[in-house]
Order: sequence, then C-alpha cells, then structure tokens
Amino acid sequence: MSKPYVIIMAGGIGSRLWPISTQQKPKQFLDLLGLGQTLLQLTYERARLLTADDHILVVTNRQWLDLVQQQLPLLQPFQIVAEPLRKNTATATIYAVNKVANLDPVADIVIMPSDHVVVDTLKFKQTINAALKHVGKHAEILTVGIKVSRPEVNYGYIQYIREGHAGPIFPVKTFTEKPTKEIANAFHRSGDFLWYSGIKITKVQVLLELYNTLLAETAQLFEEVRPYLNTEDEERCIDKIYPQCETLPFRQAILYNAKNVKVILGDFGWTDITLWGEVYGAHEKDYMGNAVTGTQVAMYDASNCLVEVAGDKLVIINGLENYIVADSAKGLLICPRDKEIEIKNMLLDLKRSAGDKYW
Repeated sequence: MSKPYVIIMAGGIGSRLWPISTQQKPKQFLDLLGLGQTLLQLTYERARLLTADDHILVVTNRQWLDLVQQQLPLLQPFQIVAEPLRKNTATATIYAVNKVANLDPVADIVIMPSDHVVVDTLKFKQTINAALKHVGKHAEILTVGIKVSRPEVNYGYIQYIREGHAGPIFPVKTFTEKPTKEIANAFHRSGDFLWYSGIKITKVQVLLELYNTLLAETAQLFEEVRPYLNTEDEERCIDKIYPQCETLPFRQAILYNAKNVKVILGDFGWTDITLWGEVYGAHEKDYMGNAVTGTQVAMYDASNCLVEVAGDKLVIINGLENYIVADSAKGLLICPRDKEIEIKNMLLDLKRSAGDKYW
C-alpha cells in the first residue's frame, strides 16, 4: 500500500495571539508552550508518524518561506506550497492537492492545521490510520470530530447521527460555525455534537471531483496549470491564476456542501491554539497555576497567570491573579483572562488608528 500524503496548512496569521503572533512571525512559527519546538514543528512530527518525509507538504505564504525552510530543513523545495496571495483555505488546499495529484493521482491525503496541540500521539496515529483505511474503501471525506467538553463559542461544531451506527465513524447531519453562548450550551448538553478539528482525510480524486462541482472556476484554473506544478514553471503559472481564484474557507466552499462527508471520533487530547486561554490550558504550569514562557520571568504573589515574553528581557510579575501578560518587540498586552474575547475588537480599533506598524 502506498503511503498517504500529508498536507499541513500553515498560512494563518493568528492575530488573536498578539503581540507574540504577528504578520512577520505568526503563531505556527512560535514556541508558545515552552516545549522547545514551534507549533509547526510539532505538527510536522505528527505528520511523520503517518507517512514518509517526502510525502509531507506545507502550505504557507511566500513571505514565510524562509521561516518554513529554517524550521523544517528536511523539506525539499517541491514540498513547500508557497501562496503569492492570501486566498483562504479553499484555494490553498486545491493548490496543494493538485501538486499531490501530479505525484500520485490516486493518493490518500490527510489535511491538518499547524496550530493544534495533541497530547496522545499514539491515539492520534491510530485515529488517522483508521480514517485512511475507511477512505480507501469509500469515496468520502472524513473529518475528525472532538468530544465537546465545554460550551465553547470559538469553535465550529458538527452534529452527527449516532443512532444506528456503532462508530467510530458517523454520518454528519449539520455544521455550525462559532455559535452563540446559548447555542453552545445547548450543543454541550445534547451530546449530539462534536468540535470540528479541521483535520480531513480523503483521496485526491474525491476532493478534486468535489472542487469541480462546488468551486468549478477555481478548479478549472488549477486544471490548466497542473502540468507545470512541481516544475520550474510553477511559480510563474501560479502567479498568473491566483488573483482569479475564490477567497473562501475550505469548510464553507466544500465541506458544508458535500454530500459524502462523515466524521470520525478523535480522543487524543486535542487543543486548537487560537486564543490565549487555549495556550494557558495546554501549557505546563507551576505550583501556583502560572504558565510562563520566557528566560527571565520572576513571579511573586501571582497565580493562574499566563506570561509570554519574547527574548531574554527581565520581567517581574507581582500580585496578579488570572491575567494574561504577553510582551514582544511589537507591543505589550496585559488583560484579565476572562476578558480575552474582547482583545480582537480592541486590536481592530487600534489598527484603524495606528495602521500596520504594530502588527
């Protein structure tokens, strides 16, 4: 059996993790958890559990090409899918899938974001391998669903049909994107919903056929340039078609409209690192509940705080409880942990007045 191709999506900015995550160096290129590896490097190591080194592709923006090469030196040039423009994940995905189709037109593929934390990598591997076995026999897309443990308003939800199905693979009934608090509470109580992880498993041809049906104009553009992908003419051809491609999330363009989508249960200690609260939850903590990243941080009479300091600046925290303190060359954030949902709107206000200087 041929090995699957793994496509790692590493093109986001992670603006809600400002000031550590910026346009120059987004969250996937950072060691936010103090583990000695960036989120991208951790994702790459998980990909290596599933396939050979030369079967891993990383999708990113051209401005971060050097960062990808520095952090993942084993990658060959053809394995880095460098977008000239940000066109969201639908176009980024079909670009990578067409490159894979040139290499192996009947390949199995695993698509996964680069901003996840996985605690149990053995269970992760077992789940993905079970999904790969399924799509080898069925012309379907599987997405990994995570058991809902709290009413989270920042995640997408999958309603799945349990009745009459033994699992771990179930039909999907509905998708819901970032519900209100009331609806999230109802989803949590019902037991019929899972968190959408963003991980997808399918075959190249299954996905290309869906693009031909659901995003036909963009699919046609890539069909025209596919013979030039993985060649010295790739960049020139991509530059020509990219401005014409749709700007849509993959889930909105493809996943929500496809009829052949199912969900496989994933129970491997998953966290999506999109907010400071998730960094805190996944981070190792001291006996006072503080999660600290930084070489010269001194904590006095402080508890349950998240402190992220770039470089070797000396930082003293005294008397804080349940706070986020994030410091970098771009700025300083001090915010109660229960108010972090307001950070995005604050940053939008400041960006209007200060421009792009601090981002």
